[in-house]
Amino acid sequence: MKPIIFFRKFHKWLGLIIGLQLLLWVVGGFVMSFFDIEEVRGEHRIAEQSQADLSQPISITVDEAIASSGLIPEEVQLKSWLGSAVWLISQGEKKALVNAQTGELISPLDEGTARRVANADYSGNESIQQVQLIQEPLGEVRGKTLPLWQVTFTDDDATRLYISQQSGEVVARRNDTWRLFDFFWMLHIMDYKDRTDFNNPLLVIAALLAILMSLSGLYLVIKLIFFKPKRPR
Repeated sequence: MKPIIFFRKFHKWLGLIIGLQLLLWVVGGFVMSFFDIEEVRGEHRIAEQSQADLSQPISITVDEAIASSGLIPEEVQLKSWLGSAVWLISQGEKKALVNAQTGELISPLDEGTARRVANADYSGNESIQQVQLIQEPLGEVRGKTLPLWQVTFTDDDATRLYISQQSGEVVARRNDTWRLFDFFWMLHIMDYKDRTDFNNPLLVIAALLAILMSLSGLYLVIKLIFFKPKRPR
């Protein structure tokens, strides 16, 4: 079989195998390029937080805070939270929040406190539509430590804030734009389960086939344009 015939067949069959994924890569990249990444991440709706003056004396010592938390600390941090000074005690994935002035153990957060955190973090004028405690794995917050409070606002993008019940921190901001972006991201990296692994074997194989198809196509172009056989008269 002549090389030109082999590469024609090779290029055709590779096109049939990988052509759809090439289209999805192009369409996915085209669609994702339209989104402002700050809007995808919900960062355009983050409110400016009031900060506690951590240089002022506090009433609760770190040892008292640790005793109140019930944890064996690996890390202790004095931070501002809802305008107050708090101790954040961490033991692996376990966290506890203690008021540095009153000694109150704040975590686990109740629904009312979660609402306060969400309203303080959200810069829009819309109200809270729904609050629910997420205790089972959820695709929107894959990799985040549960349980989380999900607070949904009434804005046109259905902004959802996810607040750690242990640390009181907003650990994720999601919206409908993020959901659409995430769908095309899944198609782009070909990780249809976790949507995080862009080194998965399926993507590597598809990329290799796409390279081979491109090289065979390049060979055919060069061969037919620059080395086109002359027809006998």
